[in-house]
Amino acid sequence: MSEPTGNGDNSAAPEREGCIAAIYADRCLVWSEGREIVCSLRGRLKEQSTPVVGDRVSWQPTPDGGGAVTVLHPRRGVLSRAVADRKRANRPLDAQVLAANVDLLVVVASLRRPPLRPGLLDRFLVVARRAGIAPLICITKLDLDEGGEFAALRETYAPLGIPVLGTDIHRPETLTPLAAALRDVTSVLVGHSGVGKTSLLNLLADVELAVGEVGFHKDRGRHTTSTARLIPLKSGGFAIDSPGIREFGLHGVEPAELAALYPDFAASLGHCRFADCLHQGEPGCAVRAAVESGAIHPARYAGYLKLLDEAIQRKQAAAPA
Repeated sequence: MSEPTGNGDNSAAPEREGCIAAIYADRCLVWSEGREIVCSLRGRLKEQSTPVVGDRVSWQPTPDGGGAVTVLHPRRGVLSRAVADRKRANRPLDAQVLAANVDLLVVVASLRRPPLRPGLLDRFLVVARRAGIAPLICITKLDLDEGGEFAALRETYAPLGIPVLGTDIHRPETLTPLAAALRDVTSVLVGHSGVGKTSLLNLLADVELAVGEVGFHKDRGRHTTSTARLIPLKSGGFAIDSPGIREFGLHGVEPAELAALYPDFAASLGHCRFADCLHQGEPGCAVRAAVESGAIHPARYAGYLKLLDEAIQRKQAAAPA
């Protein structure tokens, strides 16, 4: 990297390419050429654009040794959710973009401490499918598997083409498949607070991350990560460590669209008696018949009905009075 001229006129400095690594109040970190550069947003970009971790950018060096982001490039693989706001229940919610240019969504969950939340797991999987992001389920704390829960999860999700990996940080060899899956891609790790995302990344990353002591209130983990962060990995590629998520509302998913985001429903779709069937138990519903025959797991169908009800309520709230 060439040194700034030091005369305050940096207009001739060539633009570089990089990736947003972290966002702060009035600055961001850009990963470029093997290091992080503290950057500001230049001119109108500061007023017109809201960068997120993972954004591809162009930036220019500045005389102070930092940089200025000049261009935000188009996004793909965008992970977003409905803005969490309990005061706006049953009202239309805005989208909150969590990360961009994501290749792999790693849903990190533990069997207990805190307990597995299948509903949250399925929300992440629906969002990944809608965004065109490949999903992977990572179960931590395998030493707490007392009754074959991990095997049961693999039996449920692996046939859907969703890899399910198990890890135990006290047995580093269990991290080998995860490291291989993260190699040379941009992944984002999501999950409930306290499931061990940061501990996993400390074993896979080139940098050491702060790990908060996990406390439990009603068996829920304490937040240990406060902002999304792009982290270079030892094996190549990057992982985005996201804050622990207690809620993950779906944004922009129409009720009629939801069933197509469940890969296990695919064989049944288009075979219902009514073309506009929402699979809530309507006469001649092929999806409900598949549940009754065992072709679709009852827990997956129950989760679908819950998300469908939310989507219907949001659509009704958004309708003109």
